[in-house]
Amino acid sequence: MMRLNKLLAPLALLAVFSAPVASAEPYIAIYKGLQCSACHTHPGGGGKRNALGNAYAQTEMPAQRVGDGDLWTGQISKWFGVGGNVRGQYRYIDTPNQEEISEFDVRRATLYFEATVIPERLSIYVDQQVAPGGSLNREAYVKVRNQSGNWHLAAGQFFLPYGLRLEDDSAFIRQATGSNFNNPDRGVQIGYENDALSTILSVTNGSGGGSETDTGKQVSFIGSYVVSRWRVGLSLNANDSDIGDRQMYGAFAGLRTGPIAWLAEVDWITDDLPAGGEQDALASIVEGNWLFMQGHNLKVSYEYFDPNDAIDEDHQVRYSLVYEYSPMEFVQGRAGVRVYDGIPQVDAQNRDEFFLELHGYF
Repeated sequence: MMRLNKLLAPLALLAVFSAPVASAEPYIAIYKGLQCSACHTHPGGGGKRNALGNAYAQTEMPAQRVGDGDLWTGQISKWFGVGGNVRGQYRYIDTPNQEEISEFDVRRATLYFEATVIPERLSIYVDQQVAPGGSLNREAYVKVRNQSGNWHLAAGQFFLPYGLRLEDDSAFIRQATGSNFNNPDRGVQIGYENDALSTILSVTNGSGGGSETDTGKQVSFIGSYVVSRWRVGLSLNANDSDIGDRQMYGAFAGLRTGPIAWLAEVDWITDDLPAGGEQDALASIVEGNWLFMQGHNLKVSYEYFDPNDAIDEDHQVRYSLVYEYSPMEFVQGRAGVRVYDGIPQVDAQNRDEFFLELHGYF
């Protein structure tokens, strides 16, 4: 608590002057009672925003709209749409018995391209990361829909349909499961969606977007039921690999209570060990988002991770407090602290982090 209070003092001061618009995270879908696909091109959420997602980001998310005229929809023409994100960040990390880190960085810059070859039926989508480092393809797939639009079939490279698609890839549930924005895979997926039900099933190589090394495949599934004030969902994953099989089972939920959107997820992970036997792990998160004023959101989260249930007292905990302020459309500022509490002998598991982030998008 002393470490937390020490970090909260500069956070309170800097949050006043930070200039932040919020990206479409799961809590926004929970708050509005919508499927993730309501605002995103990808049925599972994340990536390029569609016309509704862009309209929401320009009218309901910011504290005020400063642009004049028509809303930006992301559509260059009937046939072609674009989008993008750039996140500049400052980080301060205090790790016991190590030199403190203070750095500016480009957290991530991505561009999205979608060619609508046949409106509402056939599209080609590319998600390309351009920074930091060199150009890196994250998603590239062709997607076909049936006439009603309820079913879709996609083939190529895409993010796995598993769990809540949190923007924060450092969350325990994103790191432990490997289902994050740094780990796409190649294969096919099929999905069905109506107003309340959403399901996606994929079969992929299981090699994290790299070249296939064996004949085993990875099967992933996510299903969720959504109503106006709450949602529940299940995730399944099985990866058949020569270096060791993995099975994952997850459950997640969301609830809106007035101006607060709650979300939670728990994942059970079983890995086959090369020497024989199994290792079981558990990762979870509980998060609350308080939209106390238009353009302002306060995020509080608690995370728990037990990497091996056969070992006592090896669990890790993370507490996060993040303030997001959306002064106008197409820009978001964030200021936050994260406090880690783990094995005393492992310095990195007991670090404190403070960050400022400016996010521009279109």
